[in-house]
Amino acid sequence: MAKIRVSEKSKVKDRFNHIIDVLEIKYVLASKRVVIKPVELSRTLEQKDILIQVNSGHFYSGEPYKRIEPGHFYLIPRGSVINFRHGSGPYEVIGSEGFISPEQREKYLQPISPETTFNENQDVFTILGFEVLIHGAIPFLSMLEIPAMDIGLNPEMESLTNRIMNEVYGDELGKNTMIKKYTEELLIQVCRYIYKENKLHESIQKLDYVLDKRLINIIQYIQDNLDKDLSNSNIARLAYVSKDYIGQFFKSMTNHNLQDYIESRRLDQAHFLLRSSSDSIQEISQKVGFTDAAYFSRRFKLRFKQNAREVRRSDILSM
Repeated sequence: MAKIRVSEKSKVKDRFNHIIDVLEIKYVLASKRVVIKPVELSRTLEQKDILIQVNSGHFYSGEPYKRIEPGHFYLIPRGSVINFRHGSGPYEVIGSEGFISPEQREKYLQPISPETTFNENQDVFTILGFEVLIHGAIPFLSMLEIPAMDIGLNPEMESLTNRIMNEVYGDELGKNTMIKKYTEELLIQVCRYIYKENKLHESIQKLDYVLDKRLINIIQYIQDNLDKDLSNSNIARLAYVSKDYIGQFFKSMTNHNLQDYIESRRLDQAHFLLRSSSDSIQEISQKVGFTDAAYFSRRFKLRFKQNAREVRRSDILSM
């Protein structure tokens, strides 16, 4: 595992601070839930960043499954494949499509208010959903390729989580502003954890990639123009490099082939729209830049291991 020297670490810290300054953190939801029927999510793809705190009981994640102890926080970055067990079994297994509606989810996981009392034998957890983007374009945790992981006990994060829950379930003046503020503070705590963990040093060195303005412009343009012609030559003009060099430039900065990245973003957006809009599959394929619906269907199935129609849903969080 690569380690960062003391002199380099101060530079990494400066870069990390710079990135934090340009993060756009969007709150999605906060909910406390009790398991009423043990359930297993098997290889479910998550479209938002998720932070879970186990309040009591039995919860397991990973391959192989490992218990998350009560009080611990568990981070699931956007794009992660989830293997997660709620309760102590026996489990009903939900496949890669995740819960297809809030109604289906509530057959297993019942929302409760923050004030609800529960005993240590009940399986209770708090879930927070959010989106963290650099310059409004680059999924931050996904870019770092941070794995889903057990963060452990963290009093500061627990305090912020409780404040978010109280605001969500309350009706005080400035509620939305406070939720945004606490969510931003919570993500700074996550960043501090990432920065301090030796095992994540290789990940945080990827911060260099997002400080190149040309890369930022390319990623922003791709995100805003998924339905347009995103050929190498068009993108090269944007970055002021030759069309023969643009692919090499992008791969050197991100370790991704440019056209593979574009297709991945198009499919990710299609997956999100299938779960959150009522547009037809053909309309969605066109919105994300696929002119051939049959080709879109093949690529979608190859990427997500399921047909587009199988992921139609109204709920934007798998968990």
